[in-house]
Amino acid sequence: MNLIALVRTFYKGLDRMFKIINYGDVPFIYNNPVYMEKYAFARCSLIGYWKSVAELGREMLRPTLKIYSIPTGPLIFCGGSSNNEREFHFFSSLFAGRQCLDYSRESNLSFVPARQLKKTIVEYFISLLFIVLGCFYLFRIKLGPISFKYLVFYTKIYFFLYASLMRSKEKPRLLVVANDHTDFPVIASMLMQYFDVPVVYVQHAEISERFPALDFNVSILRNEISREKYQAIGPIQGDVFVVPRSPKSDMFERILRARVVVTPVVVYISSVYSESGLARCLSQLASNASVTSVSVKPHPRTDISSLNVGPNVALLSSVPTFDHVAVVPNSSVVVELLEQGVPVYQLFDLDDIGHDYYSFVEKGVTPAISFDDLTGKFWGGGGFYNEAWVERFSKFSPSIDSAWEAELPVLLDKIGLYLSVSGDHC
Repeated sequence: MNLIALVRTFYKGLDRMFKIINYGDVPFIYNNPVYMEKYAFARCSLIGYWKSVAELGREMLRPTLKIYSIPTGPLIFCGGSSNNEREFHFFSSLFAGRQCLDYSRESNLSFVPARQLKKTIVEYFISLLFIVLGCFYLFRIKLGPISFKYLVFYTKIYFFLYASLMRSKEKPRLLVVANDHTDFPVIASMLMQYFDVPVVYVQHAEISERFPALDFNVSILRNEISREKYQAIGPIQGDVFVVPRSPKSDMFERILRARVVVTPVVVYISSVYSESGLARCLSQLASNASVTSVSVKPHPRTDISSLNVGPNVALLSSVPTFDHVAVVPNSSVVVELLEQGVPVYQLFDLDDIGHDYYSFVEKGVTPAISFDDLTGKFWGGGGFYNEAWVERFSKFSPSIDSAWEAELPVLLDKIGLYLSVSGDHC
C-alpha cells in the first residue's frame, strides 16, 4: 500500500466534489430535506463537530464492509444515471465491431452486486485511517447537514471500493466515467489513478466554472465551448478530443425558419424546478391565443408522481418530434434541442439556480424571456435564430461542420493502445 498516494487521491477526489458545493457553502438546490433532517446536528459549533466526528466513526467502524464485485473485463464503466449510460453507449459506438468495448450494466460499477463481508484486520486499520482523513477535512469546509452528507458518503464509498479493488484478483485496463464531480465516479477515477489504471472522461452535459479541472488520461468533450471553460478553470491534463454526440440533424435548418403564427410550446423542466415558477409559466401560456398546445418534458430524475401540470397539459417522456418552440430553464438540454432545430427561449424563473448558469444567453446562443413575454408571440420577430447565430452556435455543437473528424483516428488509436496486451488489442 502506497500510503502517500492513497491520501493524495482521497483528498483530491474530495476537493473535486466539494468544489461543486462551494466547499460547504451549499447552493439552495442541493438542500435535500431528508439529509437536512438526518444530519441536522452537523453545524459549525463545538458540539456540531463532536457529533459529526462521532457519526463518521460510527459509520466507518462497523465490523462489516461492502465489497463490490469488480467486473473482470479489460474495460469498466462507472456512472448510474441515464445520461451517463447514454454517454457509455456513445463511447462504445465509436468502436463499432469491437465486442470488448460494448457497454453493458454488468461492466458498470454503479450496477454491480455487492456483499456485506467481515473486515480483515488490515481493513479495520485502513478504516481508522479514513476516519482520521475525514475528520481533518471537516475543518477545511463549512460544516452543515449537506456538506457532512457529502463527506460521510464519500469516505465510506472510497473505503469500500478500495477494499473491493484490493480483494479483486485483477484490475481493469481502462475505466470510463461520464461524470467528474459526484461521489462514485470521482472515487472510481481517483482509485484508478492510485492503481495506475488510465481513465477516460466522456462529458455528459454542459459545464460551469464550478466544475473541477480536467485531469483524466483522455477527455472526450461535447464541444469547443466546454474546452474553453475547462481551460479557464485550470490547467488541463491528458489528451482532449471534441466529438459530437450525433451527426448534424436533418431537421437542424428548420430553426432558421421564421415563426410568426401559432405554434405548440413545450416546457422543459430541470430536476430542481420551481413548482411556483412552473405553475405561473403554464398559466401564462394557457392565456396565449397563439399557443396551440402546451406540454411539459420533465428531467429524467424528476419525480413525476408529484408533478402537477393541470388537465390540459401533456406530460412527455421524451423530446417530441413535432415542430415546436421550447421554454427551458438552466439546463444542458438546450444544446440538444438546438441541434434538433428546436428554437429555445430561456425562462430562468423556472428554477432557483440563478440567471444563465451555463452562459447560453451571455454567449448569444439563446434569448432570455420573462413571464410577461409568455402571453405574446415571444418566438416571432427579431430574427434571433439566423446565419450569424449558426456561427455562434458552432462552438456548442461540433456537428455543424466536419472539422472534428480529423482527430477521431487519433482518439481511437489511443484507446486501443490502452487496452492492448503484448501488442494485441482486446
